[in-house]
Amino acid sequence: MATPETVRVYTVDQNDDALEGVLVRFFDDTDTFVTQNYSALVGSDVYAEVTLDGDAVPIEYTVRLSKTGVAFDGALGDDSKTPQSIEVYSPAAGAPSGTNDFTVQGQTFERPVAADPYLCRASGFFRDAAGRPLRNFDMHFTLQRSPLLVGDDGILGFKVYGTTDNNGYFEVDLYRFGDYLVELQSLEHQRCVSVPDVSSINLVELLFPVVSSVVYDPTAVTVAAGDTQAVDVTITDSTGLTRELTESLLTFTSEDESVATIGISAGQLIVSGQSAGSTTITVTQTDTSIVVIPEITLDSLSVTVS
Repeated sequence: MATPETVRVYTVDQNDDALEGVLVRFFDDTDTFVTQNYSALVGSDVYAEVTLDGDAVPIEYTVRLSKTGVAFDGALGDDSKTPQSIEVYSPAAGAPSGTNDFTVQGQTFERPVAADPYLCRASGFFRDAAGRPLRNFDMHFTLQRSPLLVGDDGILGFKVYGTTDNNGYFEVDLYRFGDYLVELQSLEHQRCVSVPDVSSINLVELLFPVVSSVVYDPTAVTVAAGDTQAVDVTITDSTGLTRELTESLLTFTSEDESVATIGISAGQLIVSGQSAGSTTITVTQTDTSIVVIPEITLDSLSVTVS
């Protein structure tokens, strides 16, 4: 008799390093979609976990995997060539491995680097609303400070034009530390980007940067009721740049404002003790116009008020 079982699909790259954000979809023997999940970090492992029916005579499923810029047994970006078969046992101990755990390997895209030490090569893949490669998509980059002296060279041409190829791929060399105004074919508003001091970068993250990590100093706060504690916050965005703490960038919320409240002053987080107890300060992106899937979870701050 079929019984629900926990199934985990571990995703790694060609170097056996964990690969997050892989969409893992499951289909039954009639090729009917059953369920899906994204691989995510859980403890020290990265996997997608779902519940599927298993039996003593294992039930077979087809797994299809996809992540932009990663190939799973097929052409880069071609999901139709990624199906893999798995067998789910119930009880799981009846499986050859003793579990309903599986590991799949993807070939990651090796990002090209700029040959010139003053340049950063921005590259990335783009898709349309149906998930297909976005072909012949125009982008215009305008350097905001020109003329410009780089080494012994004068930079006088300040516009760069380009179009995505048949795989939705585009790459362009941009000056490090440069500010560019970018026109994208389908967007009404231009994007202003700052190029970091690196040899290569994901163009998508450069165009649509979001906060990727928040580090607190101290890592936990103990404060007396009626007192305040200043906390230094190091903010890194998806391009690797360090950002200044502002309310327009991040929104901090105390889960129990009767215990502690939160504010921002002079680039620091200010925790104000209200009454004895404990609470957690959570943080979210203030700008919700850029939606990231899977969602980025930023670290919270524990507060104890004495």
